[in-house]
Amino acid sequence: MKQKAQIDILDLPLIEDEEITTDITVGSKPALIEGSETPSLPEVINKNKKKLYWIASSSIIIIIIVVLAGYFNWLHKSEKKTMVPVVVAGTQLQKSFMAVMDNFNIDVKDDKGNTRLLSCGFLLEMAPQEDGKSIESRIEIRRLIFDTVHKRTVSDLIRNDGKKAIKKEITEGVNRLLDAEKVKETYITKFLLL
Repeated sequence: MKQKAQIDILDLPLIEDEEITTDITVGSKPALIEGSETPSLPEVINKNKKKLYWIASSSIIIIIIVVLAGYFNWLHKSEKKTMVPVVVAGTQLQKSFMAVMDNFNIDVKDDKGNTRLLSCGFLLEMAPQEDGKSIESRIEIRRLIFDTVHKRTVSDLIRNDGKKAIKKEITEGVNRLLDAEKVKETYITKFLLL
């Protein structure tokens, strides 16, 4: 069975004044179907280059996205870390710069003379280098806070200027008891009038 093959003209020796036919029957390449075109070699190379560029650029973009996601994940986790003080066995505990004075239940009078219950708590901000934990359990300081609030009426407690006066009186009273300016400011943490 005869089949047609294509031969590169440059491989044939040049013969002058003779016609070289490109229709030589050799080999086993299937015959071309009429009406179908085979893509030329430069078109195939261009398609392969385009695929290669697309794969390379996609790979680079994916690598960049993965690296950025990892960086932001690491950054997010490092921001969430809380600083926990480490205490070595046998060392003194770290000082607290706040004194928490809470769980006060104080009876107060309203304008009609009826007794109401005030549940409140305070936070004393200590001066630098002062330890707030040492004064939290002192009975005389808790008694001072109780007496300061107990002598007020409900109308004094509701007004903002009344609350400011209570905070100022507690700060000054605690500093008098401690014989030093150890408390900088007093804050109300809980104030529930029943």
